[in-house]
Amino acid sequence: MSEMRELVINEEEIRDFLLERLRLEGKSAEALDKLSLPFLFASGSELLRTYILNASGFAATLPDKYKIPQRGYVWYMFSQAVREIEVRPKEILIRYELQDSYMLPFRQFYL
Repeated sequence: MSEMRELVINEEEIRDFLLERLRLEGKSAEALDKLSLPFLFASGSELLRTYILNASGFAATLPDKYKIPQRGYVWYMFSQAVREIEVRPKEILIRYELQDSYMLPFRQFYL
């Protein structure tokens, strides 16, 4: 196993990501200010998951045989590496440790 890693996601970073990814303008962009990180986390936001996987670089550490188009598959394996999550109003702190091997999900759900 490797060393413990830490990823800090602050509110401003995720808002910039959402504005760019969703191409929001005007009132839609203003409505984004009402979203909070705890809400995005608790709702299981797919965009937040995408941001976390990209920011952590987790997918790049996986062997090629695990890199399939389904992000849910990679998220399942990343969840096995997570050791601690702190969700605060303005930031999310994720501590994770990369593993040598991961338990694979049932194939019927991802292939």
